[in-house]
Amino acid sequence: MMNTEELTAYIKNYLENDKTRSAIMLTGAWGRGKSYYIQNVLANELNKCNYDIAIVSLYGLKTIAELNKSIYLELRAKKALKKLVSKKKNKETKKSNKLFNWLSKHGKEAASGTALVGKTIIKGVAGFFNVPVEFSDKDLEKLYTSINLNDKLIVLEDLERSGIDIIEIMGYVNNLVEQDGVKVLLVANENEIIKYEDKEETDKDGKKIQKKVPTRITEEYLRIKEKTVSDTISFCADLNDSVENILRLFNNHYFNEALKEKTNAGIPLIVDEIENVMFEVKCYNLRALLYSCQKTLDMFLKSQGDCEIPYFRFVLCSNTAFALKLSQNSNLEWTDNIKSPNELGSYHFPLYRCCYDYIKRQFFDCEQFKRDESSYIRQKTFEVKQKDLQTALDILYIFYERTETEVSAAVEKIYEYLKEKENFFPFGQYSKLANYLIAARQCVNDEKIIDSCKEEILNKLHGTVINNEVIHDLTYHDGIELWTDKQKDEYSAFKQEMLNAAKAESIVVLERVSSPDDVKKLANSISNNFERYVGGRDFAGRLDIDGILKTLPSCSTSIISSLRGAFIELYRSVNINEFLAADKPALTLLKEGIAKMIADGNIDDKVKTLQLEWFIGNLEDIITRLS
Repeated sequence: MMNTEELTAYIKNYLENDKTRSAIMLTGAWGRGKSYYIQNVLANELNKCNYDIAIVSLYGLKTIAELNKSIYLELRAKKALKKLVSKKKNKETKKSNKLFNWLSKHGKEAASGTALVGKTIIKGVAGFFNVPVEFSDKDLEKLYTSINLNDKLIVLEDLERSGIDIIEIMGYVNNLVEQDGVKVLLVANENEIIKYEDKEETDKDGKKIQKKVPTRITEEYLRIKEKTVSDTISFCADLNDSVENILRLFNNHYFNEALKEKTNAGIPLIVDEIENVMFEVKCYNLRALLYSCQKTLDMFLKSQGDCEIPYFRFVLCSNTAFALKLSQNSNLEWTDNIKSPNELGSYHFPLYRCCYDYIKRQFFDCEQFKRDESSYIRQKTFEVKQKDLQTALDILYIFYERTETEVSAAVEKIYEYLKEKENFFPFGQYSKLANYLIAARQCVNDEKIIDSCKEEILNKLHGTVINNEVIHDLTYHDGIELWTDKQKDEYSAFKQEMLNAAKAESIVVLERVSSPDDVKKLANSISNNFERYVGGRDFAGRLDIDGILKTLPSCSTSIISSLRGAFIELYRSVNINEFLAADKPALTLLKEGIAKMIADGNIDDKVKTLQLEWFIGNLEDIITRLS
């Protein structure tokens, strides 16, 4: 595909050197910037080279006569109007004479004498100027033959949206290019023109098959296109340039400031963010972007006082995501405050309700808009602090590769954030943090700050209700291996302090066991809730040991295997004695009961016996580790 520079050079060459007497076509999806390119890039470049360009939209036109009039006005009447409006206080007859004389004068040099417009449009042209004009047939001849088409390009946009029959348009264009030598650029979304229909055919084996074939109108269109259009170019504008150019169109304080911040690649950050939104939404409709820019600017101009530029960027991106989605489905509605922000905006730029109301319902809640800004600024400040804290944590977690000064400064920074009213640490990370603080104690210039950090951690956890996931993270985590007994004792004791300071969610109540199905439920409960059981520091003592022993002989081997696996998972941690040491008596009772069951010959299946013997071995290992 050509970029915009290559495309412009190609069109210039078509104007200067093409002898084929054919049109060219630019095709691309709606909203991808075809019109913007033609009106703001191509037109400027051609004007620099003294080429005139007549850009006419076929949208809404119903007859060729209307098309002729549009081309005529585009090429001549606007220039005539500029000349006429500078002459004030002229009589109506003088205005009409000026119009006619100017047009006739510039028609004398017409090389081809081609009449692009007929007599039927002259009254429409006069009406355009609000001037009563009556011309003789001779005058009309001069008027509609007055257009010199040398060094001009006629651009016919929105080919697929015209009210004129597509075949009639293509025949009209064919006459222009083949008979009159006019240079024409057709602009279309050709996917909306070329249509297919299902047709049933019979294959060589006599089987009925469905086949997609072009419709009759499509076939006729393609036939005349082959005769009329020499080249069809797929439009692919530079997205960076297109987005930036659209933003710069508004030439407003908010847009200008937003465009100043650059990425490492030198692209304005807001442009990069909008491109990412387009990629996420999978829509690159530049018309939707233009719409969102206008709506966003309206909101900020309606708001009271200046707003923060980061907030402007965020709102623009979220509005853009919504506008892009609306271009694909205009029936989108706000459903609830949980799903809608992300569903209507994007994951990174959720849509505010007040923005939705303005875009969809033209209602703007200025107070809510300002509250949203305050909330956004608080969140961004929090994120900046989190990033600053993460830098300190990164140093602590490799303290053995840094200097004493760096480690001391990092611990001091962590202490400052621990003292903040807001909690910057997920509760489950406190155990890992304590692990490294204790390890780094001897590497900081003031060891007392480690105790201060531990105290703040306990303050944060005090009375906090934590779920099984947090209990698991406080119990098991990746950390540094402590190398002295003093460190290990300190850490072990502090972990228990943390669990004591927090308040665990209610432990799942274990029911009585009286059937194999109850044993199966128990195994599933352990697997699904083992963090809670560990955090509760009392598990086996609450089991119905008698019920389990009475039921095991009637359990299948698969149920016994599930129960055995659940126990292994529950007690798998190497430091489980710190949490479930009180379980030792109950587990010993369970182990001895299973051994007696086997010894008494109460198990009549050898595979089941093997499973229970393995279970005894698992229980012995657990009891040893709890000692």
